Amino acid sequence: MILFVFWALHLVLSARDFFPSLQDLCLACAPGALTPIQVVTGLTWTQLVSTDPKFATFLGSTLIDDGISGVGLAVFGMIVSVTGYRRGEKWAWYVSWSMPIGILAAQLNAYALTGSIMVIYLATAFTIISLLALLLPYRQFFPRKSLR
Repeated sequence: MILFVFWALHLVLSARDFFPSLQDLCLACAPGALTPIQVVTGLTWTQLVSTDPKFATFLGSTLIDDGISGVGLAVFGMIVSVTGYRRGEKWAWYVSWSMPIGILAAQLNAYALTGSIMVIYLATAFTIISLLALLLPYRQFFPRKSLR
């Protein structure tokens, strides 16, 4: 259930990319911290649209593509977590490792862009909870073999 909830959260956060104007919001940043768009361009999304509409259109389409990929991955993760993972199938356990690895990579990238330590705190919490969700049922996926 924990992995399903995290994948659902990933779905919501990925769907945010369908609306490039929401890039002015940094959900994991400390108050007053710069958003990734501000760090890279020096402008808010609104300013970028008004000063360089062609680049903003290109960047917006790239964000939408990222959103499509993220939503697809989230739906796949949700399906795996309620089917194969729940039944204790080994392949689902291996596939589910993409959650903590992906969270860690994405948050480290956000930290590299924004420098917000809040991102590291969130990455640590999500990664620890994901690892617990993967490691606590380990024996379900890899039962001990009898010595007969």
